[in-house]
Order: sequence, then C-alpha cells, then structure tokens
Amino acid sequence: MQATDAWIAHAVTGALAGAAWIGAAGLAFGMLAAWLGAGNAISRWPAALALLLALPQLWLLLRVAIDHRLFGALAAGASDQPGLARLDAALLELGWMPAGRAARPLTERARGALRLVRASAVLTVCQLLLALLSLILR
Repeated sequence: MQATDAWIAHAVTGALAGAAWIGAAGLAFGMLAAWLGAGNAISRWPAALALLLALPQLWLLLRVAIDHRLFGALAAGASDQPGLARLDAALLELGWMPAGRAARPLTERARGALRLVRASAVLTVCQLLLALLSLILR
C-alpha cells in the first residue's frame, strides 16, 4: 500500500460527503423552480427543465452514497491491493463494474469519484439558475 492511499481515500470520502449536500441542494432548487413555475406558462419551461435535471441528480446522489461508503471502507484501512481486489470482485459479482475496469489503482478510482462530485455541482448550479429564471419570469 502506498503511504498516500489512506489519505486519498479520506479526502475522497470527504468530497463525497459534501457532494451529498450539494445534490440535496440541487433537488431543493429543482423543487423551488417547479413551485415558482406553476404560476404562468412562461415560467413553466425552466421549471420543467429543472425537474428533468432532478433525474440525473437523483442518480448521482445514489452513486455518491455508494462510493462514499466504499471509500470510507478504504479509508478505514482496506486500501491495500488485496482489499481493492476484493472490492473489484464484489462489484463484478453485482454487475456494477465491467471486467475491464478491475484492478485500477486507487488514484484512478478517486478521480472517477471526484467526477461525480463535479457533475453534481454542475447540475446544482443549473438548477439554481433555472429556479432564479423561474422567479424572474414569474
């Protein structure tokens, strides 16, 4: 195990915990946009778009929750290669990972998890902007 692996796992676990809050805020903005858009026909399209963006946001929240638990386990001391091999075996058995992605180093896994964090943040900003647009068009 590399000396930095546990710290990488801890950092990613923290980022994923923050992503859960970011995703929840995005869903709240989507609901706000829907509520504001119920007023008139002009403000309905941003509200509808915000609700459509809630679907990938929900998917990201699920992925973030799963990855948060997995990286938490790795941060607790299972980031050695046999631990990663067992994780890969479990993910393959569940059908959650293609065989070609097995045996990746922890840093590559961390980058993938952080892409989920960024995607959730982008969706949240979009939902906030749509909520503001719904308010303006109201």
